[in-house]
Amino acid sequence: MDFAQLPAPSKVSAWLDMDALDHNIELVNQKTQAVKLRIATKSIRSIDVLRYIQKKTPHFIGLMSYSAAESLYLLQNGFDNILCAYPTLDTQSVVETLKYTQQGATMIWMADRIEHLRLLDEIGEEHGQKIEVCLDINMSMPLPKLYFGTKRSALMRKSDVKKLMEKAGGLSHINLDAVMGYEAQIAGLAEHIPGKSLLTPAIKVLKTGSKKQVSRRRASIVRWITEQWYQLKLVNGGGSGSMDFTSCQPEVTEITVGSAYYKPAYFDYMESMQPFLPAAGFVLPVTRQPEKGVVTCQGGGFIASGAVSADKAPVVHYPKGLSLLPDEGFGEVQTPFSVDNEVIKQGNMPRIGEAVWCRHAKAGELAEHFNELVCYRDNAPVIADGTAQVMTTYRGQGQCFH
Repeated sequence: MDFAQLPAPSKVSAWLDMDALDHNIELVNQKTQAVKLRIATKSIRSIDVLRYIQKKTPHFIGLMSYSAAESLYLLQNGFDNILCAYPTLDTQSVVETLKYTQQGATMIWMADRIEHLRLLDEIGEEHGQKIEVCLDINMSMPLPKLYFGTKRSALMRKSDVKKLMEKAGGLSHINLDAVMGYEAQIAGLAEHIPGKSLLTPAIKVLKTGSKKQVSRRRASIVRWITEQWYQLKLVNGGGSGSMDFTSCQPEVTEITVGSAYYKPAYFDYMESMQPFLPAAGFVLPVTRQPEKGVVTCQGGGFIASGAVSADKAPVVHYPKGLSLLPDEGFGEVQTPFSVDNEVIKQGNMPRIGEAVWCRHAKAGELAEHFNELVCYRDNAPVIADGTAQVMTTYRGQGQCFH
């Protein structure tokens, strides 16, 4: 999208480049065609966008949700085959999903501890229904003095899985029929982290080594589970940053992808994401010029979750030559930018009423700040029935999930 041609919005808003989104959907489809594809809803957070991607994805199998309440909301909006990625204690939402599964919908809950399984079993027994469960296998790579991965599941080894299944032997209202082995340290870790270039070679070596251990361990655990006469409906793996690797693993039946569709700023630092195009972000109107060489925009404090560091901050996408003031950064109600001297000399100093187009660091988190994503195509807002076309976010529909 040529941002120089776009009209400057009069207020802080979020943008969605439909041409770039289409490009990214096609790339994802090419990379993952060997398996079924599940969309990660936390990276999208918009019913409209989820439906748009679904229609353009021939091997779409379902959604991966991030909370029980969100899972219920997705079922209420007509989606089926939902895998909740994280264990839940929200019994009310779990119970409310049962009326949809009784009508034939598929809803699978995540577990890695006996406490998770007992809770689901109690709900199933109380309501006279079997509840489907997916075991979350920890694909992190523990090394001497280094834990390479994320602290999530307690199921690291085959022996951990065996102990849990032995404890679950008496639970009669759950079906252990799915496995997820998400290699977060491969799929979600960038090699070129700002300000940490010395770590790049080490990260690359660790990711290469991690692929080897993931291939062995996930396949071994899946093989052992199936040998115990457990019929697995699915083996889920991967993420946006590991599509090429995960899609060719023989034990994997489906892959989850989310961030690749928007390609947020953090993924600029990841080598596997280079063919993808930035498809979403936010725009800030220039409202002040407090001094020579500085312009101030309204809004902008959309910092990503995770460890606090430079790679979690938004980036300026257009115009070039703007940099953050280190003492202020992206603020909640205003964001000042220093303008490069060369830009000033060329007479391209942003003026009041013009706009600064930015990109957020993490995909779906942008939707938590805006009710809608304004759609653009062919370097212009998409107009339908005389008004700008938008994709409504969860927030725009009055929803907020944690």
